[in-house]
Amino acid sequence: MLWNSSGYERLEILDILRDIVDVYLPDLKTLDREIATRFFNAPNYGEYAAAAILKMMEYGELRIDEKMLSGVMVRHLVIPGFLESTRQVLAWFAQNCKGRALLSLMTQYTPVGRDAKTPGRYISEAEYDSILSMLDEYGIDDGFYQELVIGSDWLPDFTRTNPFSSELSVPVWHYKP
Repeated sequence: MLWNSSGYERLEILDILRDIVDVYLPDLKTLDREIATRFFNAPNYGEYAAAAILKMMEYGELRIDEKMLSGVMVRHLVIPGFLESTRQVLAWFAQNCKGRALLSLMTQYTPVGRDAKTPGRYISEAEYDSILSMLDEYGIDDGFYQELVIGSDWLPDFTRTNPFSSELSVPVWHYKP
């Protein structure tokens, strides 16, 4: 079983899941209290997520055999203009998770549904180059990072029969009212 989560878990819940979940897929959005408050209205997000990820790593050893069989893959979405937050996350990952979990570094931030709190732009090439340098700086090479693709073509349009623009996606079925 795979547990896909925001990382904002209480440790008691993880205790319940211990013998059920094989792969944990938590986010680590930020460790910065101010950013957690601004974007997620959860000032304690970082401390909860960090504690939860450490607990998840206690429960299952990282095992990979052509696919991930057990363990933890920590996801982090880079937010344009907030690279210091990404630096904090990568430093924490290097110190606490390297060799024990995989990293999924995502650069797909897309400015939709804009409000005054969220950045109104994509990640720049300079920012992308900076995060790749951070991976080298912290010696993180277990996991994945997305190539920089600027645009929203990948966003699904659920008003269409095939909501994805890719020719590689074929709907299995489509509900027609």
